[in-house]
Amino acid sequence: MAQFEIRDLTPAFGAEVVGCEAVELDADARAVLRRAFDERGLLVFRDLDIDRDYQTSLVDGLIAYDRPGDANTNDNYVVSNKEPGGYAPYGRLQFHSDMMWAPEPFQVLSLYGLEVEPPSVPTAFASTTRAWDTLPADLRARVDGLHVVNVTGQQRRGDDDDDLLDSIREHEQSITTPIGHRHPRTGRTLLYVSQMNTREIVELPHDESEELIEALFAHLYDPAHLIDHDWRRGDLVAWDNLAVQHARKTVQMDGPVRTLRKVISPIPSLAGIAETPRFSKVG
Repeated sequence: MAQFEIRDLTPAFGAEVVGCEAVELDADARAVLRRAFDERGLLVFRDLDIDRDYQTSLVDGLIAYDRPGDANTNDNYVVSNKEPGGYAPYGRLQFHSDMMWAPEPFQVLSLYGLEVEPPSVPTAFASTTRAWDTLPADLRARVDGLHVVNVTGQQRRGDDDDDLLDSIREHEQSITTPIGHRHPRTGRTLLYVSQMNTREIVELPHDESEELIEALFAHLYDPAHLIDHDWRRGDLVAWDNLAVQHARKTVQMDGPVRTLRKVISPIPSLAGIAETPRFSKVG
C-alpha cells in the first residue's frame, strides 16, 4: 500500500494528501483516498509531475468510476489566461458548482497546475454540506419544502459585477431542485444554492425570494469557513463538485501565467447540453 498522510485543512472540510507519489495506487490506497474524499469533500496534492492520463485515473478512483476505454471525455481543455482557446481566460467567477443547472452534474472536478506564475489568483472553496449541517434553526425552518431554479450563466444582484466573466449559451438551461438537496452518492444533504446559478425561489414572491437567498449566501459564504488555494506548479486539487463550490477573483489576460488542466468525473450525459459557451465580460 502506498504510504501517505492525510491532514485536515479546516475542521469542516478539505484535506491535504502528503507524501502521495505519482505511482499506480493499489486498492487499499484508493480506498483510503475515496473515504477521505467522501468525508472531506476536497483533496490537495502538492508537487506532482503527472500527465492527463494519471490525473484522470486518480480522479476516477475517488468515486470508483470505471471510465469506458473509448469514451469521449469532453474535458480535454485547460483553464488558462495564456493558452489559445483556454477556458474562462479572464474575469471573475462567482461561487458555483459546474453544471448546477443540469439534471445530472458530474461529481468530481479537478485542476492541475501546468504553468503557474506568482502571484497567481487563488481558487476559493465553500462547503455546501457544512453549510446545511450548520444552518441556523430559523433559516432551516424557512427553507423547509422550498425549491430554487438554477440556470446557466452568472446571476447578477449587485453593482460590483463589472469584472464578471459570463458564459453565454445560445440556449438557456435550467433545473428546479429542493434547497436542501440530497447528494446522489453520499446521501448527505447539500445547501443547493449558488451565487452564479440560483435565480429564484419558486414558492416566494421576488422580494422575499431575494431576501432569503441573500441570507443563505451569507451563511454559505461566511469568510471564516472558506478555503483559498494559492496555486503552484504541480498542484492537483480535486473536489466533490456538488458538496463543494468554487470561485475566483479577477484573472487578467496580461497577468501572471495561470494554466490549470481540468479533468472531471464521471463523464456527464451531454445530450442537449453539449453546447460550448462563449465568454464575455458583463457590465
